[in-house]
This record gives sequence, C-alpha cells and structure tokens, in this order.
Amino acid sequence: MDGHSTDYSKITERIYIGSDLCRGPTCPVHTEEFKKLGICGEINMEIEHPEMPPKSIDAYLWLPVVDKQAPTQDQLRLGTVMMKQMIDLGNTIYVHCKNGHGRSPTLVAAYLIRFEGKTVDEAIRFIKEKRPEVHLEEVQIEALNDLIKR
Repeated sequence: MDGHSTDYSKITERIYIGSDLCRGPTCPVHTEEFKKLGICGEINMEIEHPEMPPKSIDAYLWLPVVDKQAPTQDQLRLGTVMMKQMIDLGNTIYVHCKNGHGRSPTLVAAYLIRFEGKTVDEAIRFIKEKRPEVHLEEVQIEALNDLIKR
C-alpha cells in the first residue's frame, strides 16, 4: 500500500505491540488496521518519525524515546496509566516504536509489572511468547527494575 506496512502482535485481549514502518506524516494502513482490530488508543514511542495522530482513534500519546534506549520513569508511569485507563474502559490500545522490538515492549512490560503483578522476567517472557522478535536492551531492563524499586 504505497510503501506503508505494519507488523503487530496481540499481547493481551486489549494490548497490541507493533511497528510503524510507514512513510510520511500519516499512515493509511494504521487507520484501516486499527478499525479492523478495534483499536482506539495509540502510544507512539518513536522519536525518529513524528506523525499526526490517526483521526480514527480516541486517545494518542507520543512518548519519544531514542532507539535502543529506555523510556524515562516518568514516561513509563504516564504510558502505563494511559494504558490502564483505556483498558479499564474496555478499549484496545496499540503501542509501537519503529520495529516493535524494544521501546514499545518495554512500556508494555511496565504495564504488566505495575498493574498485573508480574516480575520483570515474567513480563518479558509473557511478551516474547506473543512476539518472539522482542529483544530488550540492558538499559531497558534496568528501567523496568528501577520501576519496581519506586
């Protein structure tokens, strides 16, 4: 579809992790895919590809993080609170970075730790069962361990 593509995995009934391999300020693939999947919230963790929020969603959060780096503790808290609020309302959310291998799985792991009582290892293992290509950097794992300490 004109150089636009996406790759995503269903992690829970209400959480998808994926890529954002689109070009340009908007992505027509996301609009159609989001409708099909019932997604109405998006968290974009890319710093390298600013985009306009799709008009088809109700909530959008941009948490820019450099590739292979970890979100800040504030970003982890803000992102997980948005996820919790959306999920509590029965909504489905899409969390992405460029490839959906590091930054976005880090945020989803933080959600599983904060709100579903998982340990860091359990959260990462749970995500990898659904999205095997996930590979968190050491700094991202450290950020999750720091989250538990707070």
